[in-house]
Amino acid sequence: MRVAGHGEGGVIDRGDAERRIARSGWLADQSEDLRRAVLKVSRLIHYPAGEFVFHAGDSAGGLYGVVKGGVGIYLPSEAGETVLAHVARCGVWFGYGPLTREQERTLSFSLVEPSLLIHVPLAHAQEIGARSPAHQRAILSVTEYGMDIAVRVIETLLIRRPDRRIAATLLRIAPFDEGDPCAALLRLTQAQLGEMANADRQVVNRVLKRFEALGWLRVAYGQIEILDATALRSFATKR
Repeated sequence: MRVAGHGEGGVIDRGDAERRIARSGWLADQSEDLRRAVLKVSRLIHYPAGEFVFHAGDSAGGLYGVVKGGVGIYLPSEAGETVLAHVARCGVWFGYGPLTREQERTLSFSLVEPSLLIHVPLAHAQEIGARSPAHQRAILSVTEYGMDIAVRVIETLLIRRPDRRIAATLLRIAPFDEGDPCAALLRLTQAQLGEMANADRQVVNRVLKRFEALGWLRVAYGQIEILDATALRSFATKR
């Protein structure tokens, strides 16, 4: 982890980062006053791939928003392990549990690729919410966006055919916001994809080879590039 200084962030400076985080997701739907208040107290942080932002059971902390990159959302399992459920992309906020429940962290978040996050300390988020009933509703509404993600994950996992479930999972976690709406590069392993799609790695490997032969994607070590999102979506939603 490294706190970004003024003007840092590769090709993304502070102004660009604020515009990105405010163009989609929770912050985009808030009033200009609320957006200014949140961004004023925030800081940018660079995380390398593989590092954890926090673990389930960690003490209470603040909110994080994804500016660029991908953050893995890990759920605790009955066996005591963690399972990758989703990859959060630009505009997604997480870590709001302590804000609404005043308890320890319940999920784990780790970077699946180098990422730039924006962080709002818990005390500042609480202070903004205390300014007025409207501000409190706006701050607490971040939880509804997390519920939207949970619904999308559940909808994907309810697809019975493994090949269509894998296709839908790829589309769910793809960073189309980075540029081309029809193509996207995912930096993840087949094992990680299998976790999110609830599919055996051998099944994932076989399905990806078929998709690659059809020209829908390209597979390389540690990455999957979607080449034809339209065809992939048509297949995933076919009844």
